[in-house]
Amino acid sequence: MQSEYANDIHLEAIEVFLNHILYVRGIYPTQIFKKRRIYNTPVYVSIYPPLNTYLAGVLRSARELLDRRELKCFEIILYHSENQPLESYMLQLDILESGAARQPAEDPHLIEYEQQLRVALHKLSERVKPLPKLPGNCQFKVHLHTTQTAFVQFSHEAQYQDFPWLQAETPQQMDARSPKVCLLPLATVDNVGLKMQARIFA
Repeated sequence: MQSEYANDIHLEAIEVFLNHILYVRGIYPTQIFKKRRIYNTPVYVSIYPPLNTYLAGVLRSARELLDRRELKCFEIILYHSENQPLESYMLQLDILESGAARQPAEDPHLIEYEQQLRVALHKLSERVKPLPKLPGNCQFKVHLHTTQTAFVQFSHEAQYQDFPWLQAETPQQMDARSPKVCLLPLATVDNVGLKMQARIFA
């Protein structure tokens, strides 16, 4: 699969899941989301300009790391206080050239990909339904998992100085502070090499 083609699909899938998680977990009022169809799949996307500006900066940075093949995982963390995460949704990115990822010739119109995405979004919605409602004033942040070298290089590039990134704790450090962590496998979209799991912090 051509790298640019693969990265475009990766990034669009990440954007769809990011908006969907913010919607289904009620981080923002439902009024700021609009129902649209992406890859023939009905999804809710933000129409709130300040949020969209932030998401665009996040996705631009993710795209740069994707192009360098240095983005390992895209993590969405929901929290009430900065050091106490409530939920974490991890989109793990596999190398698309592996046998699990289909070549464009095998799915040229992305029909199977559309089906997998629909199933993944449905599973996500169904599996978070039993979770307790999040407390008011919850926020979210995004962690981009990459290498130390990539982070240093990335943080010194002038074009990204208006949207700076900070080094964060590792998932293991967050787990150590939490009395209980429940893992919730959510979905796999083999066609674009995405695997998603949720971590619920008790």
